Amino acid sequence: MIATGALTRDRRLGSLAIVAGAAFALAVQAAAPLGIALYDGVPLQEPYRFLHPSGDQAGSPTSFSKTIPVVGGVSPAFAAATSENPTQAQLVAQRGAFVLSAGAVSLQVSITPVEPPAAPAGGPIQGNVYRFSVTDQAGTSLAINACNGCVTLSMRAPDGIGDATIERFANGAWEDVLTVPIPVTNMFQTNPIVLGDVAVIGSVVAADDQFDLGRALPFILAGGAVVALIAGIAFLFFFVKPGGGDAPPLSEEPPRRVPSRQKGPPKRPADGPRCPKSGRSGR
Repeated sequence: MIATGALTRDRRLGSLAIVAGAAFALAVQAAAPLGIALYDGVPLQEPYRFLHPSGDQAGSPTSFSKTIPVVGGVSPAFAAATSENPTQAQLVAQRGAFVLSAGAVSLQVSITPVEPPAAPAGGPIQGNVYRFSVTDQAGTSLAINACNGCVTLSMRAPDGIGDATIERFANGAWEDVLTVPIPVTNMFQTNPIVLGDVAVIGSVVAADDQFDLGRALPFILAGGAVVALIAGIAFLFFFVKPGGGDAPPLSEEPPRRVPSRQKGPPKRPADGPRCPKSGRSGR
C-alpha cells in the first residue's frame, strides 16, 4: 500500500517535470528556431508598391473600380480595396452612407493611385496618393451622409514610418483629418466626411529605432518560457495542497457485516438454554 504523501509528492514531481520539459523545448526553439514551411494558406505581407519606385522598391500598385447597383432607393453597403496584401487603400461604406442624386440607379466606386497634386507642408508623402471617388452612373459625385462612422477609409504606409496622419488635398492645400493609427500593420484609418485625393504624411523612423519583431521574437519566447516555468513551480508548491485529489488510503480493518433484519418473532436458538418446568401437573 502506498501512502498518500508519497502519491502527492510523486504527482508534484511528475507535473514539475512536464512543465520544465515544455519550458525547455520552448526555450530551445526560441534560441534556434527551425525553419518549417507553412502549407496552411497563411498569406505573407507583400512589400509596399510605389507609383514611382526607386532603388529596390516594388512598383505597379493596383486600383479598384466597380459598379454597384442601387436597390430600394438607398445607397448600398460595399467594401472597396486595392488587391495588395495587405491592401494599400480601402473604403468601406454602410447602407445609406451616401446621399443619392435624383435618378441614381448605381454607384461607381473607384480607388486609384495618382500623381501628388502638391508637396505637403507637414512632411513628405509616405507611399502613394490615392483618389477615392463615389459617383452615380452619370459621374456626379455623391456626398457622404451625416452619419457616425458609416464610411471608413484605410491606407497602408510603407515600412519604417513613425508619426503620421492621413491628409486630404482640398482647395490647393493638404488638410489633416482625424486619424487612428494601427502600427502593427502600418495602417491608418479615418471616418471621412468628404472624399478626394488622400495620402499618409509623416516622417521615417531611423533604422536603429525601428522595432524588429523577427529579431525580438526569440527573446520574447524565451522570456515567456522562463515565466511559465516559474509560474508552474509556484502553483505546484504553493497552491496544490497535500492529499488534494488523492484517493483515501485503504483501511486494513475488514469490513463489518451488518445483520439483516428478520420479519416476525425471533427464533429461539436450538442449542440455547431452556426454561425449567414449573412442576405443575401436565406440564
